[in-house]
Amino acid sequence: MMANSELATAVMRRVPFTVVLTDNRGYGCINRLQTMGCGGEPFNNMYVDCNVEVQPEIDYVAHAASMGAHAVMAKDTDQLEAEIEAARDRDIPTVIVIETIANDFPGTGLETKAGEHGAFWDVAVPEVSTRQKQVDRYQEYLGQIAKARLVN
Repeated sequence: MMANSELATAVMRRVPFTVVLTDNRGYGCINRLQTMGCGGEPFNNMYVDCNVEVQPEIDYVAHAASMGAHAVMAKDTDQLEAEIEAARDRDIPTVIVIETIANDFPGTGLETKAGEHGAFWDVAVPEVSTRQKQVDRYQEYLGQIAKARLVN
């Protein structure tokens, strides 16, 4: 939504590329890394945390299609893979939308943590805080840094 005019330009110029749009109803990556991952509290990164009268329900497939792109909703990762493969034969941009889990949902089996799949994105955690949650997270962060240095 921040820079979608390039999509319309690419359609007009027939510049093919593929966008995989992960719809997590906000800025889930930023929320997880900078807020939850650093021991903070949610701060307007997710639509549900914003002070709005109505939650947005953006139809990204319709939006991309309205600019002339080939747009489709992938229901799962198998369909996502198939759509990525099919996009290679198009002469216009393709937008593939897939819904994702934005945050942890304790007790549902959908709990995740950045890095649990072997990746580490170094987002610094404040060293000093009066909040125990943040102090604890800083100690975890130091462990992640030490582990990352051993791997590299």
